[in-house]
Amino acid sequence: MNKSMDISTVTDYLFNCNFFAEDFDPEGKEEHLDCAEDLLSKYAWNDIYPVWNKYLRSKCKTAEEVINFCNLFSYYGGSDYYIPDAYDFLGYIYFMVDIEKNWDKAGDFLDGLCITILEKADEISLDREPYYQSWKDPKMHATIEKYKKKYKMF
Repeated sequence: MNKSMDISTVTDYLFNCNFFAEDFDPEGKEEHLDCAEDLLSKYAWNDIYPVWNKYLRSKCKTAEEVINFCNLFSYYGGSDYYIPDAYDFLGYIYFMVDIEKNWDKAGDFLDGLCITILEKADEISLDREPYYQSWKDPKMHATIEKYKKKYKMF
């Protein structure tokens, strides 16, 4: 099996589950987390991230699926790595979740995820902007609007 197929196969396993299910990775039997850690130790993040991003964009079609993906992405440690297209990645997530409509479901979590990812990408600094709020970021709004136009949603 070639590298990209192996990463894709493992990615399907990692993200084709419900983070919120009671039987997901029970304490002491964190099979998904162990698998993610193994993948991240075997392959470079530069090889993994495009596959995870493709999974998000091709298989997560509802706000709930995107929120689930984001929780799994964070759980597996994806937010600990540099994301080269941070605003595009996060703007797509905010667009798909419709953050204004679903703030109560995931707003605080997604804001924290955005801060983590944008700091890693050196796009923001809480030292410089201690009251940063991702949903008020003009760059984030521009990216969300780009996706609304792309998918003809106004």
